[in-house]
Amino acid sequence: MIKYLSILLIVFILFGCEKKQHLEMVKIPAGEFTLGFGPSSELIPFMSDKTAGLNAQPKQTLYLETFYIDRYETTYEDYIKFKPKAKYPTKNQKEPVRGVSWFEADSYCRFIGKRLPSEFEWEKAARGLDDRLFVWGNDFVKENANFSKIVYPVNMKNKDKSKFGAWGMNGNVSEWTSSWYQPYPNSPHKDENYGKKFKVTRGGSIFKRDHGFMKEFTMIPYRNISPLNARFWDTGFRCALSG
Repeated sequence: MIKYLSILLIVFILFGCEKKQHLEMVKIPAGEFTLGFGPSSELIPFMSDKTAGLNAQPKQTLYLETFYIDRYETTYEDYIKFKPKAKYPTKNQKEPVRGVSWFEADSYCRFIGKRLPSEFEWEKAARGLDDRLFVWGNDFVKENANFSKIVYPVNMKNKDKSKFGAWGMNGNVSEWTSSWYQPYPNSPHKDENYGKKFKVTRGGSIFKRDHGFMKEFTMIPYRNISPLNARFWDTGFRCALSG
């Protein structure tokens, strides 16, 4: 009897821990989604081979297993529990943490029992299942997400919400992923930066300059890359969990 009760207690504890991990996360079900840009994408004509577009081809259907991804980007309030002695110049603890390296983002996610999402997971969570270029559809509307000069708290509601319920994937801050910058499956595109040199970052962000904003850089399939130890004022992260 005691052994039976002990087993029930362990199961209850494990179930409670799993349930707690999934709080404030959205479930992305197993299945196929559309990855990348097509050859006729409006992104291609104005861009050089070096600045992406071609590196997000060929457009293809990809299958992913079930996973979970954070509903919101990791905030200063969250992150300070991981680095309590760190000091950041922010007035609102609900803003997404930024100015953290890939190593720091990866360590935080591991610290709370999660991981960084792969870039394919990130794209599926943002894009949904109907091949959209922005979380709200295929037409760019600048007011739908935060592309201003300042970062907003993660709980500010606008139209930057994916079909799966993840907020802030199109604007506010770009996000680290776990993925090395590699060619897509069946891609003929060559890039000297491919390999284990850079990590892929995804998503649009705030834009501090008055000129030069381009909607193409905010499209969900757009791939950017960064050195692992770099810290940027417009880049944060969110965590994921395997299903």
